[in-house]
Amino acid sequence: MKKFLVSILMLVLVGLGIGLSGPQVQAQLPNQPIDTTVVDDGSYLSSQTIATIDKENKSWSQTDQQLQVGVYITDRLPSSLETFSNELFRKWMVGYSGTNNGTLLVIAIKDRQFRIETSDRASTVLTDVTVKRILDSSRDFFRAEDYDNGVLYIIDAMADEFYGTNRAQTRLAEFEENQGSSFDIGEIIFAIVFVLWLIIVTLGKGGGRGGGSGTLLWILANSFSGYSSGSSRNSSSSSFGSSGGGGWSGGGGDGGGASSGW
Repeated sequence: MKKFLVSILMLVLVGLGIGLSGPQVQAQLPNQPIDTTVVDDGSYLSSQTIATIDKENKSWSQTDQQLQVGVYITDRLPSSLETFSNELFRKWMVGYSGTNNGTLLVIAIKDRQFRIETSDRASTVLTDVTVKRILDSSRDFFRAEDYDNGVLYIIDAMADEFYGTNRAQTRLAEFEENQGSSFDIGEIIFAIVFVLWLIIVTLGKGGGRGGGSGTLLWILANSFSGYSSGSSRNSSSSSFGSSGGGGWSGGGGDGGGASSGW
């Protein structure tokens, strides 16, 4: 009898836990945006990037496919990535009711993970394998903390699958070229400074007036420092765009998706 009562009590507690977990997750979901398709809680994206995403969504709404991409970026998530993304997809009702080609990109920066959630119809184009490939190929952007181009690359890649374009590969090639060019020039400048320093030190051992070699070395060091600061990423941040790229129409559904991290 005692075991039976304990079992009943356990079932009741489990039931209460399940019943409470749903509302708690729902309560922490951000509201559906009105004048944009992007919610950036951490201000990681520039206002220009958000405006670009809204402009793309507005343009796609005029096509037969009517692709719609929602984006949510935050520091950390209150629940698992998959659970949160699925619940947010339902709450935002991503997609248009007539075509149901909605996708949602969820990014947790400090957790270093992201996920693409797709509607049932969008998943016929963006299969789980395709979505996983897109996320994995965007890792270098996020590792370099280039969140603007990282998000735009993912959105470009999804649009490429729908519209037969090749914008994502072009963006990736430009990113890799810029990364490589910056690295090579930095190495060359460092090598030149090092060689000149050796020459100055060698000549300085012969005696003579001081100050000349030290001044030259100081100028070279400052020149290199100026190059480094000038080549760093510089972008402003904003929480919302103002291009009017919203227009959620009640699409959505349980299609699929995939998660990854960097």
